[in-house]
Amino acid sequence: MSQVKSIKCTNCAAPLNLLGGGRIESVTCSYCNSVLDLNNHYKVLSNFKNVKELHKLPFEVGMTGKVKETDYTIIGRVTYTHTEYPHGEWTDFLLFSPLYGYAWLTYEEGHLIYSKRERYFPSITWSKIAEQSSIAVKGNSYTPFDRYEAKVTFVEGELTWIAKHKDKVSFIDMTNPPYGVSAEKSRDEIEYYKEEYLDADSIYKAFSIETENPPTGFHALQPFERPFLKALSLIAFWSMFIIALLAVAVSIDGRGKIIKQVTTTNIKSYTTNFDINSSKYLVDLELQSYSTKELNNFNLKIHQNQQLLFSLTPHAAYIFQENNKVQKKLKIWEKHAKKVRVLLNLPAGKGYTLSIQSIDQNLSSTLFVKIKEAHSKLNYFIWFFFLTVILWILYKFFTWRYNSKLTDEQGIYQDDDQYIWTSEDKSWDSSPILQITFYLFIFSILIILEYMD
Repeated sequence: MSQVKSIKCTNCAAPLNLLGGGRIESVTCSYCNSVLDLNNHYKVLSNFKNVKELHKLPFEVGMTGKVKETDYTIIGRVTYTHTEYPHGEWTDFLLFSPLYGYAWLTYEEGHLIYSKRERYFPSITWSKIAEQSSIAVKGNSYTPFDRYEAKVTFVEGELTWIAKHKDKVSFIDMTNPPYGVSAEKSRDEIEYYKEEYLDADSIYKAFSIETENPPTGFHALQPFERPFLKALSLIAFWSMFIIALLAVAVSIDGRGKIIKQVTTTNIKSYTTNFDINSSKYLVDLELQSYSTKELNNFNLKIHQNQQLLFSLTPHAAYIFQENNKVQKKLKIWEKHAKKVRVLLNLPAGKGYTLSIQSIDQNLSSTLFVKIKEAHSKLNYFIWFFFLTVILWILYKFFTWRYNSKLTDEQGIYQDDDQYIWTSEDKSWDSSPILQITFYLFIFSILIILEYMD
């Protein structure tokens, strides 16, 4: 347990309790808002009068709660404001644990960030940090995201450094959501902090604070959280390959074999026999004429051993069961069709009879009939593949929208050398485009295989 040390404010003589241990260098009086230097006989360094009411936040100095499985006490706070447009504002709350030392809890428009000092950072000069495409810190890669300057506008409680009114600090933010690294330069000192985006509701609960409204805006460390959609997308991605392979295999194996091909006219009825040698897949019955009128001038029936199995007329198509009872009525073809295909589930066997009869013998008509056995039907493959494409593209869309928000939040900073820094736009790189193109290519192949003669 930490020891509480009491002092008196050298400006207003108010009693002050110090909770933050031996590294505390300054304390701000909660009564008169004077900043006292603990290393110089509590000398008053600056004052933050008449500004506290402008910085009311859900967290306050003295609150205790658990962050990252560690019990902390809020012992101080610093509010920063951007010096350049847009004038954003955020507050860093200094956390102290007697066992684990110091950490920061950042509050920015409802977003909460946890950070601790990072002592292991690559040997890169300040001016070169923002120019890197990525920076590896302890095996993790971080992308430079934003570079800006801010000034101190409010201080309260204890701090491990001396913060004066309108002190300026330069920042370079590096991101790998939900983690990040912040480089901070004040005067000639540079410090690095490892950051992590926190779930606000759990932190409010840990500090016994009533939950606020959801965070506003978008934060650079805010992770892309759609685990269920991501899982579906991953499943869809691999399912696509499986479906494509199965479709190709079924298509090659189920191209069908012509067992009967005839041509008949309106002059007289036509009857022919055929045998089905394979029960694999379906029997493909194809009818074609020179015009719709000619196609609609024929009735067609299929028997086996005098048992009616199938009947097709210009107005209806039926599949029959025993005793000539209708088992199923099929959808009739399109009104202006010149070609009709019907897939039938006929078992292998002998004694099948195809009979064709013209309706109007005075109407000159020609009908071409082709019967294939062992013909595969890929409709289900196509629809299932189409579903996987939708799931995959849906996830890619939300990812793209997330990256677009990330890009919109990215700052553009111009330094004294007129160097404008921006990070690489990753809102829509070539990889998703290539993947979508590949999906569409496979989908086109399935369509071609389905309707290829």
